[in-house]
Amino acid sequence: MEITLSKKTIGSLVLFLWLVFSIVYIASDIWNNYKKIQLTAAYNQGKTDTINALIKEADKCQPVSIFGEEKDIQLMNLNCPAN
Repeated sequence: MEITLSKKTIGSLVLFLWLVFSIVYIASDIWNNYKKIQLTAAYNQGKTDTINALIKEADKCQPVSIFGEEKDIQLMNLNCPAN
């Protein structure tokens, strides 16, 4: 049994495969862009939350300990009355 494919059938198959590939590629691009936007938003929200927590602690007029990889410092709110 021999299968014969006409130029029209081959052209339709190529067009269909190109369409499927294009849809997958565009969907992947949209998904990657969405992930990038969400990660950026989460990062910015984390910065905001950290700064707000630091301000809240500094408003208590007590030294606030800040720890880094190799450093440890104390921050103090300069607007607090001197003891």
